[in-house]
Amino acid sequence: MKIDKILFALENGLGATRLSPKIAGLSLTLSQRTRASGARHFWREHLRRIQFANPALPITVNYPRDPCPSKLEIQFANASVESISLSGMKSDDICKKLLEKSV
Repeated sequence: MKIDKILFALENGLGATRLSPKIAGLSLTLSQRTRASGARHFWREHLRRIQFANPALPITVNYPRDPCPSKLEIQFANASVESISLSGMKSDDICKKLLEKSV
């Protein structure tokens, strides 16, 4: 019964969508010493759904000790990289912005 709840949570929700093949990878940078609650919630909730829906997509999470701004880097198939600053953003807004960029 518990596995059904976990699968339901992974397969439904904002991040449970297949991303465009234009996206070649994602890289999330979070500092251990900053209070980026929206970025941390995005990491725990939405990024796991994105990984489950896109198993071949390489996703890296950098978690340095030194204070640094939180950011999400999107690597595109044409070798370009777009960086999104996550400071002050809520997790749903981060996910929506990522989905907008993937279209």
